[in-house]
Formats: sequence, C-alpha cells, structure tokens
Amino acid sequence: MLRKADTLFMISMGLLFVVLITAPYLWANQSAGSDYEFGGFLLNPIDGNSYLAKMYQGWQGNWRFQLPYTSQVSEGVYLFLYYLALGQFTRLVDGSLQITFHTARIFGSVLLLFSICFFYRRVLPKRRITWLAFALALFGSGFGWAASFFGLFTSDFWVAEGYPFLSAYANPHFPLGMAILIWIITPGRDEGIRRLQKSKYRSDILVILASLILGIILPFGIILAVVVLGGLVVWDIWERLDPVKGKSWRSEIIVDSLRRSDYFRKIIGILIGGMPILIYEIWITQSDPLLANWNAQNLTISPPVWDLFISLGITLILAAPGVWVAWKKKNTAARILIVWSCLGLLMLYAPLGLQRRFMLGLYVPLAGLAGIGLDFLLPMKKGLAFAAICLVVILVIPTNLMILMGGIQAVQNKDARLFLSAEEKEGLDWIAANTPQNALILASPEMGLYVPAYTGRRVIYGHPFETVNAEQMEANVAHYFEGSTDKEALAELSDVDYVFYGLRERQLGNLLIGPELTEVFSVQDLQIFQTGSLPANSTEQSTMPISLGKPIK
Repeated sequence: MLRKADTLFMISMGLLFVVLITAPYLWANQSAGSDYEFGGFLLNPIDGNSYLAKMYQGWQGNWRFQLPYTSQVSEGVYLFLYYLALGQFTRLVDGSLQITFHTARIFGSVLLLFSICFFYRRVLPKRRITWLAFALALFGSGFGWAASFFGLFTSDFWVAEGYPFLSAYANPHFPLGMAILIWIITPGRDEGIRRLQKSKYRSDILVILASLILGIILPFGIILAVVVLGGLVVWDIWERLDPVKGKSWRSEIIVDSLRRSDYFRKIIGILIGGMPILIYEIWITQSDPLLANWNAQNLTISPPVWDLFISLGITLILAAPGVWVAWKKKNTAARILIVWSCLGLLMLYAPLGLQRRFMLGLYVPLAGLAGIGLDFLLPMKKGLAFAAICLVVILVIPTNLMILMGGIQAVQNKDARLFLSAEEKEGLDWIAANTPQNALILASPEMGLYVPAYTGRRVIYGHPFETVNAEQMEANVAHYFEGSTDKEALAELSDVDYVFYGLRERQLGNLLIGPELTEVFSVQDLQIFQTGSLPANSTEQSTMPISLGKPIK
C-alpha cells in the first residue's frame, strides 16, 4: 500500500507531467487565429502527419494500410492497425482526427505514468529511491542542452522513444507501447516461485494479450521484452549453476529453473501473443515490393556512442554507482534494471536497420539505477542532500525545457512546418470533398506532407521514408514547379490528377502552364488544377506563369 505522502507525490508529479505535454498544444491551437490552421504537432511534424494520414485511411473505412505518400497503389496490408483503429473510431463518433490523436496520446501517457510507478515500487528498495527515480524518469533528459552551445543536436532532442517525456509529447503509440512493455517485464511479488492458486493462468493470459497489443503497436518492443526477460532467466540459471559441478545435476537445475521461472513463463506468453505479429510484419515488408522499398529507406540507425553518452547525461553517470550498489547488495528485484540497461545499450548497436528502436524506454531503467546511485551518494545532512538533488534537477531538465520553448517560439513565428495558411486548409478541404478517393495530387514537398493527412489522397512526394524512391520523386516534383522541360523527369508525373499550387509551390519557381491544366478551385494565392495530361505528354508548353485569378464559386 502507498502511504499518503507517496500518493500525493506521485499524483502531483503525474499532474504536472500531463499539463506539460498538453498545455502547449492547446495554446498552439488557440494561437492559430483565423489566418492559420495549427497542424497539430510541436515535435517531428513529418512523422506526425504520417500518423494522421494512416488514421484518415481508417476513417475512410479501411483496415488494410496503403502507403499514402507514394503514387503507386497496392492491395493494402495489415500494418499500423493501431492508427487505422483510431481512424475507425473517429468515424464512428463523428469526431476530429486531431482530437482523437491527442486524446489517445494523453491516455497512453497516463498509462505510462502508472506503469512506471508500479515498476519502481516493485524493483526499488526504498521510498526515497522510488521518489527520485520516478521524478527523474518523468522529467529528465541528457546533456543536449549543453551540447547545443557547441552547435550539436543530440538524440535527447529528437529520439522520442527513449524518454518518457518526449514519448508522451510526440505521439500516442510510443507512451502506450512503453507502458505495455514495462508492465510485461515488471516482476511479480513472488518472482521465481510458481503460485498454485486457481487463477494461476490468469497472468499468463494477460501477458499473451498484452504482447499481442504490443506487437500491433510497437513490434520491436516484442524483441526487447524477450531479450530482457531472457537475460534475467540466464542470470538466475547461472547463479544456481555456479556451485554445482556434476553435469547431470546441472541439466536438472536448468530444467527446474525454467519450470519455476515466471520470467520464462512470460517469454512463452510473449512468443505466443506477439511473435506471430512480428513475423507477419517482417514477412510482409520483405515480400511486398512497395513496402520493401519503403523498408529499405526506413533506416533508424543509432546515434554515435559519444552522442548517446551526452544524450543520457547525468542519469547514465549516476547509474554507474547504482549498478555497483544493486550488485553488492544482491538486490534480486533491481536486477532487472541492470539487465535492461546493459542489454538495451548493446542492442542499440546490433547490425540491424532498426537498431535505434531498441532505445525504447531505456531512460526508465537508467533512471531507476540513477535513483539508487544518487541515494547512495547523497550526504547525510538534509541541507546538503537537498542541494545535491537540486543540482541534479538543474542538469536533467533543461533539454526538455528547450524543447518546450522551441515549440513556443515556432508557434509565435507561425512556422510553416507547424501551420497551414487558411487558404491552404480551404484548398485541402476542397480536395477532400470534390475529388475521387484514389486521386493523385501533385504538390510541393512541404504541402505533399499535408495532403494525405487532411484529404486521404495520394501524392507524388510527401515523406522521406514513405514515398517510394523518395529522393528521385522529390527532385521530380521540384523540377516540375521550377518549370523544367526535362521530359524524363516529367514522365514520372504523367498519372497526376490534380495540381496544388500555392505559396509553397511558388517559392520553387514559376510553373509553366499549358492547355492540359484546367483550373477547378482558386482562392487568393492558391489554385488547384485538374489535369488532362501533364507537360511530359504535351506537344506544346506555354512559358507564361499562372495568374492568381479569382475565387471560383
């Protein structure tokens, strides 16, 4: 049972956490005014809009995902089911995709708060350590703020899956996936002893279901969970085998250890619930030609080692004495912090294209070890201890504060990466209401990011990973709006149905217009054209730039 002081501390920290990840978005939306439309994202809008595009497909009634940022059409596959489900839910309640997105983000973040609290209560030996670790995990980050003075942009500014605060600030699936992962690997009260109550299989069923959900939301979390739990199983067996010399006895001990190990039972549950999902996703991304191309571009390589050390900051430094204390005192429960931290750091540099994804939740075990280390190093005098804690706080929170302040500054400047103009939003609304669902839109690279998220229509280019042959397609789009007559490049655009031409497109150059384009919508400095065939298939081209025209009623 939590004491009253513990409960008040956890609730106050949790409320502050939720306010910090929510208030900036509410303020940004309110600040848009009548001239702008807030895009809904303050961190990584490129991926944020891709999530909205997936939700839009669900809103259209689809359960099969198609790449929205590429011109090719496929039958669709069962990927990104979480975002498709959010879109389906939005359609059922006749709601807003953005509101659903952020509601799901806050919901996942609250579950993450509970899972971290529950995890630390099980694995940390003292109340003060639990308090320190909980606060550090929720609000801490690395030394990126200091590195920024030297022109460095380190991982603690953008690798959201590694940090609870960044995960909760960025999207719904990172905090929810992290919460499920933490719950799965949290040790039970009687870890290592198989309980014999009638409900002994209830926890196994829950692990299977949780693993199934984790596989859908964050498939690489399945691998991380198996590796961490497998490390704990090996550690337990090694300890029991150490004093034993006979080979027959050794085999019996191994079998008995596996039979009695709740960690091993969890591994079996994870393999049953999550591994089929993981196998399907690996198979489909290798066998489907479009997804194979996307997967080849979708490399998430881990940062250099020096970057990682800076990005983990004082937490990594304090974790070192924490490991020594936990090892020396033979704290069996805290063993999971050591295993997760060490194996997680090693997996970051495994020879895999998605190696950075294994940073998922890494700050949580390191914060636990840092809490142990800080408790060990704190002086006995309360005044000095308070000063030491304040120093740690000063070192761990500036990066997250800089992220928050950066978002505020971008909102004040109406950064084009975060805001649409009122005319652009009106044009997107027209496309959504007046074009076929399979229409292919040609827009600038910047606007191409928004089109699938707000209309569900495909684009030639819009995303550096989800556009097939992204670099070539981006270059072709730029050439078209620059007025290029390169027929080979323009031939790639011959299937376009509509051309979106606004301020972002005009910044690329003066578009050449021929009789194959028919203006179907115009408002102020934005025009939308329906194509007959693009200049690559045209015998004549006008060298006159498009006139602004008047709104079409």
